[in-house]
Amino acid sequence: MKIIHYYRRTETPHSLLPSIKEQLSQSTSCKDDASKILSIDTESCFNVQLTSNDSLDTTSTERLEWLLRETFEKDGLKLEQSSLTSTDGDSTLVVEFGPRMTFTSAFSSNATSICAACGLSQITRLERSKRYKFTFSSSVSTATISAIKQMLHDRMTEEEYINPLTTFESGAKVEPVVFVPIMEEGRAALEKINKERGLGFDDFDLDFYTDLFKVSIILMYM
Repeated sequence: MKIIHYYRRTETPHSLLPSIKEQLSQSTSCKDDASKILSIDTESCFNVQLTSNDSLDTTSTERLEWLLRETFEKDGLKLEQSSLTSTDGDSTLVVEFGPRMTFTSAFSSNATSICAACGLSQITRLERSKRYKFTFSSSVSTATISAIKQMLHDRMTEEEYINPLTTFESGAKVEPVVFVPIMEEGRAALEKINKERGLGFDDFDLDFYTDLFKVSIILMYM
């Protein structure tokens, strides 16, 4: 499979710059860098996965670009050509965030359905990522960059794309099913699996599920 990238400039929300500056100014370690942010530019990147390594034919390309471009800014859509590039050393920062690889977003499901209806069945996944370019008056700290990144995406559903995507494969592997011996070991068995898998059970959860499982077993044999 092959992924191609279409870039489209977007209008930066007016509230984004003052909001980020305000949040940075409230942080002890980042407040000195808040005033260094001069501007923020944004664009969307459409990551289009094709069924083969072959490029789309002319007709398919025209249909896809018609779907992705803005109606009144037809020339704003560029194939493999981003308008946001990092320059001038530490005075700029370009970051990109998109859906996690481990699941297909609702946007992609709708987009591929529309593509299929337009005769573009060779497009199997289409994810939109957001790109930001920050321009600073001078270099900022690592803590400030980390704080800015946290403000720009939902870490539960999104991740940072360090480089343009070449695959949607996450590399994640499904762990084998394990048995938790609650009847033999009681709550201790749940405590162990809770720690190993990071399930986030508190004392109430541990007591509740231990009792619930034991009661279910008793009722099963009554």
